[in-house]
Amino acid sequence: LNGAAGTHPVGLDLSGIARAEGGKTVEEVFAEKDELEGKEIVVRGKVVKYNPQIMGVNWVHIQDGTGEEGTNDLTVTTKDTTKAGDMVLIKGKLTLNKDFGGGYTYGIIVENGQVTVEDAGNGGS
Repeated sequence: LNGAAGTHPVGLDLSGIARAEGGKTVEEVFAEKDELEGKEIVVRGKVVKYNPQIMGVNWVHIQDGTGEEGTNDLTVTTKDTTKAGDMVLIKGKLTLNKDFGGGYTYGIIVENGQVTVEDAGNGGS
C-alpha cells in the first residue's frame, strides 16, 4: 500500500491544479495536520495510485503538484471508485497516526473519504 509514495504515472501532468473552494492543497494538509486532525477537509488533486478493495475499502493516493517527497502524496480510503489519472475532489476526515495492523501505519490519512471525479483522466497511458 505504501510502496510508490512520491511517484506518479509517467506523463501525468500535475501543473495548474486549482485549489478546491474552501479547501487545502496537499502540502497544506501536511503542514497544518495537527490543527486539521479530526476535521473534515477538502482537497483537489489527481489520482496517482488506486488500489481497489483492500481491507474492504478502495485506497486512493492523490497529488496536486504541491509539497516535496513525504508531503506531496495524500492517502484516502473510500467506498467510491476512481482510477489513476482522474482529477478528483476529496472530502473526508483527517486522521493522524492510523495503524491498520500488519505493518500498515499511516502518519496522515483521510478515512471514509467522498471521492468525486471531476475530470476522468487517461490513466497515464
